[in-house]
Amino acid sequence: MCCRGPIILRLDPDEVTGFYRAAAGLGTEARVSRAPDGGGNVLFLDQPGEHCPMLDSATSACRIYDRRPRVCREFPRKREPGCAISEWITPEPEPDQTP
Repeated sequence: MCCRGPIILRLDPDEVTGFYRAAAGLGTEARVSRAPDGGGNVLFLDQPGEHCPMLDSATSACRIYDRRPRVCREFPRKREPGCAISEWITPEPEPDQTP
């Protein structure tokens, strides 16, 4: 499912501080490992509930949707089974099967 399980959320260098602040404002902890370029990685399996710390467990809604990281704004790039968000992508037309 989206935002859950063995996923790593990659934060750009300019997103790390805002992500920490957003988590603190929500009263949750965000465990972010710093990357050499100043960005960060959020491993969902290391978070309480094994999901994004910004995910509302009860509703599965993003609690920082208007301020979500770039990679989240660009998601989905393709259909993902079990992810309702990726179903919003316009399906690729089926190839013509006529001989």
